[in-house]
Amino acid sequence: MSSTAQAVPPPAPARARRRTLPAGPVLAGVLAFALHAWLGLARWNAGRSGAFDLGVFAQAAQSWAAGNLPYSDIRGLPLLGEHFSPVTALFGAAWWLWPDPRSLILTQAAAVAVACAVVHAAARRHLDARAAAVVTLVFTTSYGLVGLTRLDVHEVCFAVPLLALSCSALADRRLTAAMAWSLPLLLVKEDQGPTVAAVAAVAFLLARGPGRGRVRRRAVAAVLLALAGTALAFTAIRYGNPDGEVPLFTLRFAGEAAAAEPWTWAADGTPRALLVLTVLAAGGFVWVRSPLALVALPTLAWRLASPYESYWSTGFHYDAVLTPVVALALVDVLRRTTRRTGRVPVLLLAAVAVVALTTSAVTYRAANYVASPLDPGAWRPSAAAQDLLALSADLPAGSLVAADNGAGPYLVARHTVRLLSNLDPVRAEWVVVDTRIDGASASSAAKTGFLAEARALGLPVVQHGTAAAVRMPCAGTVWLPEPGGNPPLPAPVWRTGC
Repeated sequence: MSSTAQAVPPPAPARARRRTLPAGPVLAGVLAFALHAWLGLARWNAGRSGAFDLGVFAQAAQSWAAGNLPYSDIRGLPLLGEHFSPVTALFGAAWWLWPDPRSLILTQAAAVAVACAVVHAAARRHLDARAAAVVTLVFTTSYGLVGLTRLDVHEVCFAVPLLALSCSALADRRLTAAMAWSLPLLLVKEDQGPTVAAVAAVAFLLARGPGRGRVRRRAVAAVLLALAGTALAFTAIRYGNPDGEVPLFTLRFAGEAAAAEPWTWAADGTPRALLVLTVLAAGGFVWVRSPLALVALPTLAWRLASPYESYWSTGFHYDAVLTPVVALALVDVLRRTTRRTGRVPVLLLAAVAVVALTTSAVTYRAANYVASPLDPGAWRPSAAAQDLLALSADLPAGSLVAADNGAGPYLVARHTVRLLSNLDPVRAEWVVVDTRIDGASASSAAKTGFLAEARALGLPVVQHGTAAAVRMPCAGTVWLPEPGGNPPLPAPVWRTGC
């Protein structure tokens, strides 16, 4: 052999080649994290966060971080007795790292960011760069994700990346992987079992080739696991609930709620049809041509069947679990169209983008509070938020506090917080109100009237701006008197004394 031939080095073995993360999905995830973290933090900075749900999940995170099962004084019960969501232990890990409600906001933004990275990666595998960018933009700014992050935090945020991974695998026809990614949904919430079964059903239908029988057996097993997991979740809820109830049924599908006709398409000004139309438009309508669209059916079905009007709304967090299904079904449709024509149909892609982005923009504008990037106050704590935090610092650490919905989350890091409302009495040492706005638990007029009564009685008042704390004569029953009257309630401690 010649010396020249000996000088040529052999090629590096495949296993020695360095693997790097694709730049596109990483960039998509970083941008999505920035957007959704900003949406949540801007709400906090404006002093608009609520005890429902940020305060509730912050208290759950405190429990997990202390090595206990999640409990919320705001809800007044162990949270696994309301919803089966062991996944909220991840909020506990965030709290252990940074004991502040904002750690939960950042955790949720990270979950959404992972989903956006997964969607971009899947779109790029099947479509060109331009189409992948459009689909990722539609998903990242979708009204379902904005509805989730603009309302502080919710446990369903952890379902978003799991559904993205599961539907991405369905789009790739990696059917066993799709079912595997769906199974952890059983730990997110008790209503996710039917979605796990739907993923398995789609995998069953898509199974082809020599391994079809094996995949279908696994699909049947996944359905059985979904049924067993759902039954276990309901059993755990009933066991942990103080009243031995499953609130999803008791409050949303039975009692007074069931008195309404369940399939009436419009009631109290909120039509069910609007929910269906909005979900269809979120993917430019064409996404329903993919078999992946079947994964969305269980969530839509139980929401439409309930007479509980909030389930029909597009302004809450409920649609967040549908958005990954819509995005990946859209990728599947565009992929099949591209295979037939040899290129991504530009006009179809443009039409989908216009319809989906317009739908999100309209829903965004209709929401009761979404921060504007043009508002300088959205980028730093407002006077209202600073007043609430200063008030929290002035109270003795560990105080038993009854706070209205808008003040609660700013106090949970240092105090035991319960919800002050005009309906249910709670026991407290301090009553904290923020008179800026009408809240979910109390009107501004009621809060102003309460402060006037407290001062007239000579009770100690600590005030920062519109936020005020009133020291009760002793730990006792408190509630908020409304000018128009309240249901029959026991006399509050500031009137009866100790």
